[in-house]
Amino acid sequence: MKKKLLVTFALVYLLIVNVKAQYAWSKDTAFLGAPRAYDVGFSIGHYLYVGCGAGTSTYYNDFWRWNQDSNTWTAVASYPGLGYRICPTAFSIEGKGYVGLGQGASGMTNDLWSYDTSKNKWTQMATFPGTPRYAQSVFVVGHKAFIIGGSIGGPPYLDDVWMYDAHANSWTQMNNSPSGKMETQVTFTIGNHGYLGGGFNSSTDVSTFWEYDTTTDTWATIANIPIVNGIGGCPSAFVLGSKAYVCLGGVGTNSKYTTYGYRYDTITKAWSVFTNMEKIGISGGYGVGFSIGNIGYIATGRDSLGNPRNILWQYSDTSTTGISSNGDKIISLFLYPNPSLGVLHIKCNVLIDKQLEFRVTDVFGRIINTSRIDKQNLTLDEAKLGNGIYFYQVLDSDKLISSGKFIIQK
Repeated sequence: MKKKLLVTFALVYLLIVNVKAQYAWSKDTAFLGAPRAYDVGFSIGHYLYVGCGAGTSTYYNDFWRWNQDSNTWTAVASYPGLGYRICPTAFSIEGKGYVGLGQGASGMTNDLWSYDTSKNKWTQMATFPGTPRYAQSVFVVGHKAFIIGGSIGGPPYLDDVWMYDAHANSWTQMNNSPSGKMETQVTFTIGNHGYLGGGFNSSTDVSTFWEYDTTTDTWATIANIPIVNGIGGCPSAFVLGSKAYVCLGGVGTNSKYTTYGYRYDTITKAWSVFTNMEKIGISGGYGVGFSIGNIGYIATGRDSLGNPRNILWQYSDTSTTGISSNGDKIISLFLYPNPSLGVLHIKCNVLIDKQLEFRVTDVFGRIINTSRIDKQNLTLDEAKLGNGIYFYQVLDSDKLISSGKFIIQK
């Protein structure tokens, strides 16, 4: 008789006001590959993948996987593009990683490859139709990635925008970037909007920021990032709920790095300082930023003296498990028993009065179940959920509301 995994949502009213989350930086196991900068990374499930880039006088195409649960690094298949890659593009869509473009042994490139985590195998995808480049920016909304600007090796830089559709394996040119011809801009995605800002325009580091609406292919200005002289130099960024965190950018006009980390709140639409990078001893730039669940990470890059490094640091919320969904409520999900023997109960701290998506992925980041939360009881087919670790996300119109993991032990 086929079993069912019954997920029960116990919904209670709770208004949370004046919640002050406590955040802290801490070290994880250092990157096991050679110290480097100008590399790329992407996260899938509870794994981070980091590769390519350059050391002091050495260039790389190797790739490494970090396991969040065991805090260990493992070498995986090297990037197969011809030669090494400096400042390529990297992103993940629906459980697959994508890496392409960048500077290689023969100059600027325009190839794109996808990485299958379950097979440890790279496959070449549709060639990027724009000008070969490096130091471009990218954000992902749904199953589409948006490649923006970049450099052909020097000014003038580029301002074109290209959309890659992972379902169709095809490229489409969009309206040009409103920020002008730029390289090394910072990007992030929150909900169904992409964000773009900072960067270097060949003479000035820029502080302007823009929000992109994918449904209308239009840009709107948002508050400038509050950094004197702007921010260039490949800053790192990660997203936790409705907020983006930007740090470790280089200011090219005076050869310095930004001292502070800055947080953008999409609810208040304002920037604020969230950390002093020099105080914790990780100043520098040109590394990787990413998030897994409710934890943000920065890795690799150059230190303030320009030396390549192999750091991995995490930034985590130590006071709350929920993620802000609006100005006065925080949604928290409590799962029990966990590990589960077949029935998993989920208690929510606020009344859910709209239809939300409940998504389950395996350890490779593959989506194995998607359901709509519009009733108090949700039944999932246990046939696809064997013993092991699973990750869930609760989404409101593609905006992340809450996330976590659970274990099945039958």
